[in-house]
Amino acid sequence: MGDSLRDRQTDIVIAHHRDGVAVIEVKGHRVSIDQGIWKAHGSPMTPQPLAQAKDNAYTLRSRLRATHPTLSRLEVAWAVALPNTTVIDGRLPMEIDQRQVLTCDRLEHARDAVDELMSYRLAQPLGQVGIERLLQLLRPDVDFAWDPEARARLARAKLDVICAEHVSVLSRLDLNRKVCVTGGAGSGKTRLAVEWVRRGLDRGERVLLCCYNDPLGGELADRLPDHERLVVGAYFPLAMSLSGMVELDVPDDAGRDWWDQVAVGHLQRHWHEITQRFDTIVIDEAQDFSPAWLAQLQQLLDPHGPRRFLMVADEAQGVYSRGFTLPSPDDGWARCELITNCRNTFGIASLLSARLGGPAAPEGAMPEALGIGYVEANDLDTLSELVIEECDRIIDHEGHAPARVLVATFGSEVRDRLRDEHAFVRWEDSDDQTIVCETVHRSKGLEFDYVVLAATSNDMSDALLYVGVSRAIAGLTVIGPAALAARLGLELP
Repeated sequence: MGDSLRDRQTDIVIAHHRDGVAVIEVKGHRVSIDQGIWKAHGSPMTPQPLAQAKDNAYTLRSRLRATHPTLSRLEVAWAVALPNTTVIDGRLPMEIDQRQVLTCDRLEHARDAVDELMSYRLAQPLGQVGIERLLQLLRPDVDFAWDPEARARLARAKLDVICAEHVSVLSRLDLNRKVCVTGGAGSGKTRLAVEWVRRGLDRGERVLLCCYNDPLGGELADRLPDHERLVVGAYFPLAMSLSGMVELDVPDDAGRDWWDQVAVGHLQRHWHEITQRFDTIVIDEAQDFSPAWLAQLQQLLDPHGPRRFLMVADEAQGVYSRGFTLPSPDDGWARCELITNCRNTFGIASLLSARLGGPAAPEGAMPEALGIGYVEANDLDTLSELVIEECDRIIDHEGHAPARVLVATFGSEVRDRLRDEHAFVRWEDSDDQTIVCETVHRSKGLEFDYVVLAATSNDMSDALLYVGVSRAIAGLTVIGPAALAARLGLELP
């Protein structure tokens, strides 16, 4: 690194497209401070570490500011790392923040130390332009291709490996006839359900896989092969399509009351006419089902077959209150619990665990979140404006694919307003160039790289909030009243 007068050398430059840039000087000496002078082995250090770090940071700042108008107010943080010093004899200068001195005990948790350094003063995001200009200054010999989706892909890949390891041992629980596995959001329940289906097909069995909501039913169908011995879908359309079931005309304006009364009554009257039978039935998100629905599905097991009925459930996501209770081992059920969150990146998993009772993330294994943020909105007009601004930032500035972004609301009124004003779409109508906007209820079981959670109040249940936050794999923005941010422990603007 150089300026107009002389070349400069620095040990570490840390750069992040969102969190900014920092210069860190590393000194291997055991140091002391005597009347403001840094010493090693009793002699003054030359150059003085803090002055060296600050000088290099300011020089880098000046060079970067001059390269592009968007960097004109860029700040560069700076620090000194002392890997062989635990405690500094003497007092730090008044103008130095403790976060700028990284002693060996703080370096034991280097990620936390760097996060604190980058956040101790308000940093301007570098973005793609800043990263490219920084590399041009420091390493012009490096070929660099900006790929904003790379971190999201890497996070998904790492989480996929972690999840596979955690659920593989439970796949053999299907040797039992009745199994119920519980676990929080992201613990691998759906993966386990899909694995049970694959194992059943491999054994030559007729398999039914059922959930409650339509988007998850479509997602499950996409994960599995089109097989003549497999039936996959959401409860109502699946039940209506079974052989022998009497056809029912569904009105275009059918709402929840119609489904809960007319459709349920129709199924109850004609269930005995179904002729289709299965060897294994798998229920995903069983907490969404009423005990009567589960009993009906069990009647579809062939009495001459293995009669496997396998469920995965999370009572914390029970937002429909249909009376589901966990079955008892005394009634012949094998029970097990998945206890680790392997869907959400570390920051989101930690938020879920600390604030909403979600499962913990495995220490040291999870990739870091792309970002967790909050923007205040107290009315629907403001909310609508801020949601589209945030989506534009995620897609245009950070470069995420529209299809990997979900806008989730806590009610249909907000959802419909956002769809009308911003051309967001239903899950069923989505493609590579559209943003899905659904209620949290309909998004249960789905997952997206980035979720914008939009709310006009703070009166949703913990269960519904838990479902909404846990849809986000790597990035989360909450837009709503300040009370909601405080509830989630998010930093107020």
